[in-house]
Amino acid sequence: MKSNWLKIILPHVYAILIFLALAFLFCSPVMEGMELRQTDNIAWKGAQQEASEYHHKTGIAPLWTNSMFSGMPTYLIMMPIKNYAYYIHNILTLGLPKPVDFMFLGMLGFYFLLSVMGFRTWVSVIGAIGFAFSSFYPISIAAGHDTKILSMAYMAPVIAGIIITYRGRLLLGGIITSIMLCMLIANNHYQIVYYTLIIALAMGIGYLVHAIRSGTLPQFIKATLVLIAFGIFSLLPSTVSLWTTYEYSQYTMRGGHSELVDENAAAGNKTKNGLDKDYAFRWSMGIMETFTTLVPDLYGGSNGENIGTSSKTYQNLTAIGNPPAQAEQFTQHFPLYWGPQPFTEGPVYFGAAMMFLFVLSLFVIKSWHKWWMLAVAVIGLVLAWGNHFPAFNYFLFDHLPMYNKFRAPTMALVLPMLIVPLMGCWALNEIVQEKYNKAELLKVLKNTFYITAGLCALFILASWGGFFELMAPNDQMKAQYEQIFAKNPEVIKQMVDAMVADRAAALRADAFRSLVLVALIAGFIWMLVNQKLKLPLFLFLTALVVTVDLFQVDKRYLNKDNFSTVADYSNIFAPSAVDLAIKQDPDPYYRVFNVMSKDPFSDALTSYHHKSIGGYHAAKLNLYQDLIEHQIYKNNIQVLNMLNAKYFIMPDQQGQPAYQQNPGALGNAWFVNGITWADNANAEMSALDHFNPKDTVVIDKRFENNLKGYTFGKDSTSHIKLTEYGLNTLKYTSSNKQNGLAVFSEIYYPAGWNVYIDGKQGEIIRVDYALRGVKIPAGDHNIEMRFAPRSYYVGSMITTYSSIVMWILLIAALAIEIRKKLKAGPANDTAKKDN
Repeated sequence: MKSNWLKIILPHVYAILIFLALAFLFCSPVMEGMELRQTDNIAWKGAQQEASEYHHKTGIAPLWTNSMFSGMPTYLIMMPIKNYAYYIHNILTLGLPKPVDFMFLGMLGFYFLLSVMGFRTWVSVIGAIGFAFSSFYPISIAAGHDTKILSMAYMAPVIAGIIITYRGRLLLGGIITSIMLCMLIANNHYQIVYYTLIIALAMGIGYLVHAIRSGTLPQFIKATLVLIAFGIFSLLPSTVSLWTTYEYSQYTMRGGHSELVDENAAAGNKTKNGLDKDYAFRWSMGIMETFTTLVPDLYGGSNGENIGTSSKTYQNLTAIGNPPAQAEQFTQHFPLYWGPQPFTEGPVYFGAAMMFLFVLSLFVIKSWHKWWMLAVAVIGLVLAWGNHFPAFNYFLFDHLPMYNKFRAPTMALVLPMLIVPLMGCWALNEIVQEKYNKAELLKVLKNTFYITAGLCALFILASWGGFFELMAPNDQMKAQYEQIFAKNPEVIKQMVDAMVADRAAALRADAFRSLVLVALIAGFIWMLVNQKLKLPLFLFLTALVVTVDLFQVDKRYLNKDNFSTVADYSNIFAPSAVDLAIKQDPDPYYRVFNVMSKDPFSDALTSYHHKSIGGYHAAKLNLYQDLIEHQIYKNNIQVLNMLNAKYFIMPDQQGQPAYQQNPGALGNAWFVNGITWADNANAEMSALDHFNPKDTVVIDKRFENNLKGYTFGKDSTSHIKLTEYGLNTLKYTSSNKQNGLAVFSEIYYPAGWNVYIDGKQGEIIRVDYALRGVKIPAGDHNIEMRFAPRSYYVGSMITTYSSIVMWILLIAALAIEIRKKLKAGPANDTAKKDN
């Protein structure tokens, strides 16, 4: 009995050890004590710093931050949550360092899916490597898209749980689906959740058709109801995140809509309660660009490729007199990418070897599963084409529920990224289990080779024959040459020709590389079929080719250059002399506007040290985005005054960072004398062009009833003073001999902020388009503003208790399964398949 159990368990142990070894090998700088440096993660650290410090000092969950965009909820930045179910994630990642844990989890999750499919252990290992090392995965790691990576890693286990459920193991399959979906949702990347649901829907349709044809409709209905129930339950441990995010989205540029009527909305570019189409579809993959899945540098790779000293560009630069060191530095980060996207960190490459196996699977797989899998892959590609296939994608954007909340259509490539190694390994599994006669297999092998090798050969010929233009629609490099060498058209032509030649060379080299890899994998299969290669050696060589293939391309985009020492990483966040000088101000709460930044509204490092007018986040409040576009971009000093922009960081005469105090900053709150009524939101925004916020407030007429019959003013000694600063609570004292209307330099957000005057609840009115106004009676008063959204407090309770129940269900399901195994014995345990 013991030896049988060991025989079952040991291959999985070996697989896990292989995954650990590969993850550490690929992320080897971690073993030298280095830390991954990610652009988006650096931005996140800057965004969450104030909230994190507040939580560390007080133990209170910070629900609001003033470090970005003059104030916003922390829901999508940092929010401590008691989701006990997420401890499962910590168990699965074994406490591994970042990004080793990302790579390991990606391989482990996909291996679990292929094991559930019943594939041989070493075939499953090959598939796991093929999935986790698809270039989209490490490129996303390098960029700092952590939530996307973790969500992608949980897609395969969710599918595995669905398959187990449809095979009749309802409790085990249901709880696995629920837990894995819970992990996916908890990572807060809802676009990946959406794509996972597309896979589940396609699977469901496939199982339904199969159930009708096989006469097993009652079992299908039972399993589907179980999955729906457990799927709904998987939402509960993430209730607080889902609820607060949904509530917040109603007021953001993602889920809400601007109150301003503009030409884009009239022209149909603005979708109701969604993103602008131009913004949402900006990163759309070209249709021909799809073939980067086979040839990585088909479209040049990325906007920062090292083309080396053998490149035509380097030779031209040195020929026209540039020092070799300068020319070499220029070619180390060359914009080789020439596709239709604004820029890219790298191509989506699935591996030439894996693509060969995928094409082979189209001939080899006879199961009905092939059709829903192929449908998912095609849907993913078509969605990724975005505005290059507008008839289909614009229709979905306008009509598919919630779809208009998402941007970057290229994200849909996660669908074929999952399907390609799944189907490819299915084909491999069929071959190693000898399910085909020799003649039939050799025929489909030949056809597959003709297709894949033929494509590679065509791309090689195209690189010589001028089939590709090799110029981006708005080629920044060409424009840069035209600017630098404006007085020398001949040099411009030489440099542009060199750039095109380097792009052609990169295309040609990678197409030839893919051709060799296709030939190798085809040759291995041919040798296996003709008994010229033993199965263990075949599997080893196949795994080696898949691994080396993907490692080589991945290392172009995630390598030692992406890591830095702990000290160097910490220095990124070290305060400058200007930051330190501004921090000497004893006032606990003022704002800073950093105009030294290339774009203050994509700058998170200022937020690390100060309460910033700018910041970095993709889901800004609509009110504030409107203020940015219509006032702050115009440098309206009165609007900056009302936002309490006390300091400006700007260049001095030598171009070095300096700061200037703004004497016009109005502070945390003040009383006004009068109101300018605006007929609508557009009029309210226009009124901000010329007004004195110190004395007059602008209010939309729809709020007129809130002030009906209320008379107010201020005397020479009236004032409001901030006495206590917190992220969820702000306390003030006020003094005014008259009834007053106070303006607070706080961003208006109706979902959770309340005001209390001497303990009695008052009313917050939206004023000056984006700020808070409060009626304060005559006399001396204590004023408190509290941020206490019901979505957080009720949601937190549901999250905590449901995550405990999830643990109970998991333990119960495992206990039942173990009991069944012990009764049946491992020798009788055969995986039930439905293929």
